[in-house]
Amino acid sequence: MPRPRAFNEDEVIASANQAFSRTGYAGTSIDDLVAATGLGRQSLYNAFGGKKELFMRVLLSDTADAVAALEALHHGDSPLVRIRTQLLKVAVTYGSAREQPSLFAKAAMELSSSDPDVAASVLKTFDDMQGHYQACIRDGQEAGEIQADADAEALGAYFVALIEGMAILGGSGVARTKLTTVGLTALAAIPLTEHGRAALEVPAGEWT
Repeated sequence: MPRPRAFNEDEVIASANQAFSRTGYAGTSIDDLVAATGLGRQSLYNAFGGKKELFMRVLLSDTADAVAALEALHHGDSPLVRIRTQLLKVAVTYGSAREQPSLFAKAAMELSSSDPDVAASVLKTFDDMQGHYQACIRDGQEAGEIQADADAEALGAYFVALIEGMAILGGSGVARTKLTTVGLTALAAIPLTEHGRAALEVPAGEWT
């Protein structure tokens, strides 16, 4: 009978995520992963197959979390306020390097051009995230906050690119206040109705 694993797989994935996010795929060695996860080298190979296999497990977990976090875009009274809240959340989370950008963003920059598995994961994640923003834009159109002829698909892609760019800038040290300004300014890309402008006049609360 095989012996049960003596480690928590979710904790190993989270620790490896921190290592890869900090130094990237190329800059993270097996020894780094051993130190980060607390697994022995052979245990790591036995459980995950090697560095690339562990990286893909971590990336898939990270991208799933990134997409799941956007479920918040479907809950709340005003679709526009939901989008604003998400932008401000990114500014607060990553501003002044309080946290590092997601592995999704780093993998896109480092590996997408050379690794088809990573490229496919990044593209799927982008499409899934775009779908959440696109649906929220359409909610705004149905609510009368956003003009009916607005391109929901293009705006969805725009906000995904924006939030990932904000996270990268924040991880590089750009201040929370500057990222907040970026996020609030970006809302001007949405063709608003009078009802939409009124919705955004509601104070953003503690975010600012």
